[in-house]
Amino acid sequence: MEIDSTPVEEEPAALSSGETVNGSNLDSHESKESSLDTEEPVPKVGMVFNTEEEICDYFKRYAYQQGFGVRKVSTKSDTDRQARYYSLACSRGGKNLSTAKNYLTARPSIKTDCKAKINVIVSSDGGCTISRVFLEHNHALSPKNSKFQRSHWKRGNYSKRRLELNDRASVPLNKNLHSPVIGIAGYVNSLFGDKDSRQYVAKVGQFKLGIGDAEALRDYFVRMQRRNSNFFYVIDMDSEGRLRNAFWADSRSKATYEYFGDVVSFDTTYVTSKYNVPLASFVGVNHHGQSVLFGSALLSREDVDTYVWLFRSWMEFMGGRSPNVVITDQCRLIQIAIAEVLPQSHHCFGLWYIMRKLPEKLGGFPQYEEVRMAFDSILNESMEPGEFDEKWSRMIEYYNLQGNEWLSSLFGDRRHWAPVYVKSIFWAGNQIMNSFFDDYVNSKTSLKQFVELYDSAMKSKIEKENKADYDSYSSNYKLITDCHFEKQFQEAYTNSIFKLFQDELKGMLYCNSVMSKAEGAISEFDVSDILRGKDGNSKRKVVYFVRYNEAACDIKCSCSLFESRGLVCRHIAKILIEKDVREIPSRYILTRWRKDIKRRHSHVTSCYEDRDLSQQSMRLDKLRASFSEAAEVAINSQEKYDFLLKYIEEAKRKLMDASG
Repeated sequence: MEIDSTPVEEEPAALSSGETVNGSNLDSHESKESSLDTEEPVPKVGMVFNTEEEICDYFKRYAYQQGFGVRKVSTKSDTDRQARYYSLACSRGGKNLSTAKNYLTARPSIKTDCKAKINVIVSSDGGCTISRVFLEHNHALSPKNSKFQRSHWKRGNYSKRRLELNDRASVPLNKNLHSPVIGIAGYVNSLFGDKDSRQYVAKVGQFKLGIGDAEALRDYFVRMQRRNSNFFYVIDMDSEGRLRNAFWADSRSKATYEYFGDVVSFDTTYVTSKYNVPLASFVGVNHHGQSVLFGSALLSREDVDTYVWLFRSWMEFMGGRSPNVVITDQCRLIQIAIAEVLPQSHHCFGLWYIMRKLPEKLGGFPQYEEVRMAFDSILNESMEPGEFDEKWSRMIEYYNLQGNEWLSSLFGDRRHWAPVYVKSIFWAGNQIMNSFFDDYVNSKTSLKQFVELYDSAMKSKIEKENKADYDSYSSNYKLITDCHFEKQFQEAYTNSIFKLFQDELKGMLYCNSVMSKAEGAISEFDVSDILRGKDGNSKRKVVYFVRYNEAACDIKCSCSLFESRGLVCRHIAKILIEKDVREIPSRYILTRWRKDIKRRHSHVTSCYEDRDLSQQSMRLDKLRASFSEAAEVAINSQEKYDFLLKYIEEAKRKLMDASG
């Protein structure tokens, strides 16, 4: 348990008449990670425990059920260094005093100076008595997120034994990490995480299953739909009844798409002869900058008809709402299919895909390293399209690359991928550096193995989002300026996105601004910035142009960071500070990055958990089923349709009034 030496103002109160708590009833069973089904009694003055371990275990279980963490504070010892008085307090007690040597790299803090605690007196025989109780917290409690509290992390003997046995049996790491979670009925009851397990297991084995087949996939789809009737799948068969293509997605993916479907990457990393599982995925970015899945497919071939079939199946599931931006590999077949099915979407090529192909396309060139560096320089240093075109032409001519078809096609498609051409397009940071299933698929993974691992991958991704939600809810990064608009972003944005904004604030140290023009309420500035190379040493000076309309509080920078990623850049921040702007308009705080929004997908029942549904999830499923049945009847006539719609609107109004 974490020990905090912060002094407590009050001394333990005198012992009142004892109330004994049976220690044996408070012990947890070794065969489980936690026995939290029985509701623990509220702490009271005079409760007696046989040992310090008993009282600590009891209070931790109580805290877990209430939704807060525990820390041991203000220990006072006798001459033999035996503890005689101490407090078990809320983990959010104390003030946010960073111990980082560099305040710019401080970690987020959960401290709110909460005073909730119990005081404990330890007798000479080791018994413990509660002498004072104060249980009023100055922050919200979240029982469903207790598992993320550090004081509740625990790995029991059961989990350790299972990890060790799986490791000896050469079970792969990602599957091994998940096995103790299965044993305790899912992530919801798990008191440890992937990182904890990876530290416990030192080596990775090989997959143990044999080659799978289409029957395994069909059985998987049937099983998923049995768990959740909203699970969607489409199978494409050839003329001889053999499996050709398949697409599937769950209801959580559809709900997530409502919030983050503006930018979608279509990942075809595994649709090559190198892999046994020809997997394609639709991937987005959530409010933490994490990858989220919008659907998966298995494709037997790469042709226009296959991609058209897939995109239409996906659009059918998503209700016909196409994304604003689709990011793919530079593939002519995919370009044709997107133009046919998603004509309203802006089609971009992922820069990572292009950079990954450089060694393959140019590796045999004698001056490859020089060409690669020149290529990199053109991408990162070109400030205007004309500058990009000029530098590209010089590179082609200097290295005599006129005959390279790939480079010629890249230049022809430059408006789809070159940073200087696409910087005004919002892509939410959705440049895939690693595939969604990188930890679960390799060149030898069979279909049957993948089907088995798919659930593990989805559970892990969902759990990581839940953990990030909790972290943003319960902690925050310390402010590094006294600007009010930094406080605005701290209160609105998730921790990971706010940290990116703070990186921009730190970058202001290298910026200088000069007003170049002023006309009425409109001012223009030249903001110089020092950019560092990938090696961290090479530097170059770049001048950006910032235009500020004071009357409308409208500001725009030529770096286009806000337009492309939804983040206020250092150059804009520099001018806002100089103009003494205390509060920026809400249009500069994007809804997709906010942490204070209740998003529907977080309440959708996951069909990947083999566990009892929460009451909230069960209610949601029942309501959906009832709404669906009513809708089937109502669509038969205009009168029935109007009747149902009227009562739904009336019910919504009353529910909103009641909640208000």
